[in-house]
Amino acid sequence: MKLKTFTALIAISGSTVMGAYAAQPVVDPALAAVDSATAGTTGTAKEQIEAATKAYDKQNKEFMKKLRAEKDRKKAMEMYRTGRPSAAEAISLILKLAKETPKAEGIENGLMWSLMRGAKPAQRKEVSGLLLTHYKDSESIGKLAQMYSRARTGGEAGLREIIEKSGDEKVRQGATYYLAEKLIGNAETKKEGLTMMKKLIATPGLDKDNPKLVAQGKGKIMIAEKLGIGCTAPDIVGTDQEGKEFKLSEYRGQVVLLDFWGIW
Repeated sequence: MKLKTFTALIAISGSTVMGAYAAQPVVDPALAAVDSATAGTTGTAKEQIEAATKAYDKQNKEFMKKLRAEKDRKKAMEMYRTGRPSAAEAISLILKLAKETPKAEGIENGLMWSLMRGAKPAQRKEVSGLLLTHYKDSESIGKLAQMYSRARTGGEAGLREIIEKSGDEKVRQGATYYLAEKLIGNAETKKEGLTMMKKLIATPGLDKDNPKLVAQGKGKIMIAEKLGIGCTAPDIVGTDQEGKEFKLSEYRGQVVLLDFWGIW
């Protein structure tokens, strides 16, 4: 039997070193507190937020410089686990100011900063609630949806809330796509996700307003329905080593080796 090969270009993305420790940092007190110069800061909400966030960002920058200078991998991992600065106090300040004066200048940016600096689950819920209550028509909600799409846990509930409360149709459509994508990836919710995705791409006018979203949605549906384990493989067409064309379906019922490779 002749060996048949199919070729495909595959992109492989890397992962962040020491990312596994991000979920449960143990904070060094010397680096945990917001810079003492910001303690008791007075001024506008924007001024207070800028002082607190700049203090944290400075601490974090200095810490990362030391981390990169450490050549011993084990020591670097321990340093990251035990000494990473915490944004907890800055985030607490932002939430306090947001509750007092939710529409003040600087609040929206401060809330988004909190999400990007590792707000805890309870804090993320508060931030999301404040954004959806006071900035539901803002582009920040679209960024919030993207963050939820990457969340390992809790993302589905956050996306459903955005779909329900956002005042921007495009943001709702984006959140629906992210939610459907998550649901499709889970065997227990796959059916719901496929139904949601099909309904989304059938939205009147969406193929003209956002053809990229429609194309991506169709791709997700095709993969889920045709490329999952147990599905019938698409009838790929290729050529053998002698240049003769053949189809994968010609070998149905036989063991077939597919050799995927690429050149960069």
